[in-house]
Amino acid sequence: MRAAAATRRNFIRGRFERLGDDAIRPPTAVADFVELCTGCGRCADACPEQIIGLDDDRRAVIDFALGACTFCGACSDACSDGALNASAPIALDWRAKVGAECLSMQGIACRACEDVCDTAAIRFRLALGGRAQPIIDTDTCTGCGACAHACPTQAVTFTRQTPISTETKV
Repeated sequence: MRAAAATRRNFIRGRFERLGDDAIRPPTAVADFVELCTGCGRCADACPEQIIGLDDDRRAVIDFALGACTFCGACSDACSDGALNASAPIALDWRAKVGAECLSMQGIACRACEDVCDTAAIRFRLALGGRAQPIIDTDTCTGCGACAHACPTQAVTFTRQTPISTETKV
């Protein structure tokens, strides 16, 4: 059973659990996106790349199997519910991660992800046996999804980038 969002309505209905939001939401999604998104689909209609769809709860989600995000901001401009903040910096807090299904890691020449990466965040380190290990520079990766879209084995997934806390305890 899927956990419910922590809203007053779900509390009254007896749905207390809340899992972290693990869906890749459009750029400029606000912290309480799940509560604010009404599922109207205007952001999906406005997306020129057509990579935004609606999840089971009718909330906007990005599907990199359909293409890459160009960070154009059309989704934010179309949102009138406050779930996407058009004045916020356009960025995704997700970074690419390459799994064992990668052809290069199996000794098959493939650099599809590296070829489409506009920021050159993906490099390959040669290894024994004709293999090559993909290395992702998380400081350079924008999380646009071009590498995932280009990967023939769908070996590229994404992990949420957690900001490093600069606070010090006294």
